[in-house]
Amino acid sequence: MPPTTSVLRALAIGAAVTVALPAGAADLPKATEKMLAALKLDAGILSGLDKELAVPQAWVDAAKKEKEVIIYTSTRPKAWEKMHGILKERYPFINFRHEETNTAERRWVRPLAAFTQGRIITDVVMDMSGSVFKFRDAGALIPLNDLPGYKNFPEEVRQKDHIAVAVRSRYWCMSYNTKKIKAADLPKTWDDVLTNPAFADKKLALLNRSNLWLLNVWTVKGDTWGKQYTRDLFTKLSPQLRKEGLNAGITLVGIGEANAAIPSAMMRVGPEAKKGAPVAFHCPEPVPYTISDMAILKGSPRTNAAKIFVNWFLSKEGQIAQYWGNYSPPSHKELLRKEFLFYPEAVAGKKIAVLDDRAEALSKQVIEEWNKYWIGAGGPGPKKKKKKKN
Repeated sequence: MPPTTSVLRALAIGAAVTVALPAGAADLPKATEKMLAALKLDAGILSGLDKELAVPQAWVDAAKKEKEVIIYTSTRPKAWEKMHGILKERYPFINFRHEETNTAERRWVRPLAAFTQGRIITDVVMDMSGSVFKFRDAGALIPLNDLPGYKNFPEEVRQKDHIAVAVRSRYWCMSYNTKKIKAADLPKTWDDVLTNPAFADKKLALLNRSNLWLLNVWTVKGDTWGKQYTRDLFTKLSPQLRKEGLNAGITLVGIGEANAAIPSAMMRVGPEAKKGAPVAFHCPEPVPYTISDMAILKGSPRTNAAKIFVNWFLSKEGQIAQYWGNYSPPSHKELLRKEFLFYPEAVAGKKIAVLDDRAEALSKQVIEEWNKYWIGAGGPGPKKKKKKKN
């Protein structure tokens, strides 16, 4: 997929996506009804769900013999619990083994290494950190275009050879204090950040996660821009170099310790604003947009159960369940709606910046350049692990 594209075309401000026929509420799992009620959504939003979930009977028969499927994902237990409630009702004959994998090492490095050694340690991989090409080179994934729900995803979020599809998206931009910065004064582009007095002289909290936003914009703008921008960001703005995590950065903005924080995720800022914090989310252009791919390992002894799970995840029910669990905006083309974004105006109609196959190599360059200024300016390093006492 190109580094700059527009998956957001359906989000034009004021546009509405309509559904045809409402799904029969009586046919829905109780957990799904609970989800719709919690999100205040009409059952009609699930129009066409029966067709999406209509997998071949042979898959079902085989899955009953396979009995389970192992899923590696960064989805947290509380979010998974909500999704799992629906899955248990839909497919009681499958044991869905959720393995929370918080690091790239566990999510995809180990599964790929095991595959090259002739071992399968998971059936489904997710959140491959832009490394789908490594699985492709190893011939480690199966095509997904035989899944009924696959066609409902935009081409921009599908791999051309169909071995992976983006099931989750996130926007990484900035959180800002609504009492300190007026919406009219927000920067239109990332270059505008450098000349905006609202961010100068320690008013901007910078978090040590350049891979979440700068890498994307660098991919689009090129090396010359990236190096100059990184230098100017540190030398012209003199930002606060914070050791806190991403969520804590939003809290700092809310209590007025900084006018804004970079980076912040839309899905994290929204809930804080709903609690009453004076924070909001804004994206200069191009919008750093990250996607989480999902794929099935070739040679899995539980391929049919894996296909049923992934197909459900691609369905409207699965995509909305994911949003219910962790506020991740759906990638399903009929769910690119304002209901699933806290700040649709922050991204609607704007060009987005996504990673491409250069991500791993470019990431090393970006981090090296970033660290030169971060460390040079006295930025806090990672916490050192305490040595265990004998």
